[in-house]
Amino acid sequence: MLQRSTLGRSWRTALLYAGLFAAFVWAVFPFYWMVVTSLRPESQLFTRPPSLVPDDITLRHYVGLLVGGTFWRHALNSLFLTVCVTGLSILVSLTAGYALARYRFRGSTLLPALMLYGQMFPAVLLLIPFFVQFRALGWIDSLWALVLVYLSYMLPLCVWLMRGFFAQVPFALEDAARMDGCTRWQAFWLVIVPMARPGIIAVATWSMIHAWNEFLFASVLITSAEKRTLPLGLSALIGQYTTDWGMLMAGGVLTALPIVAVFFALQRHLVSGLGGGAVKG
Repeated sequence: MLQRSTLGRSWRTALLYAGLFAAFVWAVFPFYWMVVTSLRPESQLFTRPPSLVPDDITLRHYVGLLVGGTFWRHALNSLFLTVCVTGLSILVSLTAGYALARYRFRGSTLLPALMLYGQMFPAVLLLIPFFVQFRALGWIDSLWALVLVYLSYMLPLCVWLMRGFFAQVPFALEDAARMDGCTRWQAFWLVIVPMARPGIIAVATWSMIHAWNEFLFASVLITSAEKRTLPLGLSALIGQYTTDWGMLMAGGVLTALPIVAVFFALQRHLVSGLGGGAVKG
């Protein structure tokens, strides 16, 4: 009986690891293929059957992208959007989340649910109202208009996460800080905010990933080549009759690397931040 039980556990463990390995390959293989394609010479891009390892390696696609094109201009536009959206998301979600967690007012329990209600609609449904509104204001082809659009779409979830974190912080800590001579504002920044660091990292990471990779709103609200973001700049490599797949894959790799690096650097804080902020709603 003991041997049969041990054998059953071994099979379950083997199946578990086999499933995890299959999920890992499913998630990582597209990125691996993108890297491999970006390193292939043009003569090997469409070989049949395709090889997992390129016979020759070239950096010509990366050189052409970084030197001869407008990659850096598009990267600076995306960096500007990411920094502005991330900073404002953290600031607004900190203060709004604290207010919703600490103060009771008429509609204080209904307001968070209404904020998340907007997340139920696909982003494409908001595209036409945003376009009409910004055209009336004269804000078409403005990076600041994109900042407002991204904030309106991301802040509800960010505020919800920070509200969950602040709801778990005991009132006694804030009261002790007040008794030591801190004002409410000082107690908030010196005592409460440091305890919510995992939530801040989760909000910052989610905001960075969304602002850096967003394509739909930028493709409609940005009309000039000078203000294109990285996703828009890469889409310009796809022509009507020809596509520079090597340069396109090189751009995809360079665009994904910052987000991958941030995710791996903050992975532990991100998981705890998302889990902790969702405990209370």
